[in-house]
Amino acid sequence: MQILKRAALFSAAAMAIGAAPVLSQTVSYTTAGAFTGTGCAGTSCTEGTFTLSFVGNVGPNAYLSGSQIDLGSFQVQCNNAPATCPMATIPGGTTFTLTITQSAPTGGTGSFTGTVSGQVAFNPDFSSLVWTPTTSSLVIGGVTYSLTIDNSGNIQIPGPTLTSQNPNVTQVKGHVDVTPEPSTVALMATGIVGLVPLARRRRRK
Repeated sequence: MQILKRAALFSAAAMAIGAAPVLSQTVSYTTAGAFTGTGCAGTSCTEGTFTLSFVGNVGPNAYLSGSQIDLGSFQVQCNNAPATCPMATIPGGTTFTLTITQSAPTGGTGSFTGTVSGQVAFNPDFSSLVWTPTTSSLVIGGVTYSLTIDNSGNIQIPGPTLTSQNPNVTQVKGHVDVTPEPSTVALMATGIVGLVPLARRRRRK
């Protein structure tokens, strides 16, 4: 009888250990972006002598749960290069939508949407261009994507500085986490709870 109990406990522990890799699933996705507003069409906006564009991460990208991820990049181009560009103001009502298309561990799509505002100049010290998403995280099929934003909830988009930094590229970073299915959590809990009596018996010996 004692042997059977120990076998059952070790079996539960093995099942819990076998379920652990589920917590480190690989997430695969691609991204794309689109602007709306005055002077905007699809992936870019032209304001004065500047062009603001977004380059998606076409991947497919594969990251483990808990990793920092690359979601694409904003680019600001001075169209007068090598001469400087006069400062331009982004018209009110300009928006940007970042869409994530996930292929693993399950298929699905989700989007971050927010306003683009401020001024852009040929020197980051005078630029105040930002994207302000309405939310910093979204969930696609049990996978949570979190944007890396500043304390004000923005992503700063600096303008170009020198002809060698024209266009100036701003990487959009984030973080990805996979939430295990309830059945996986229950399986691990069963294995862990099953080990408790065994640990107590060993302490008594």
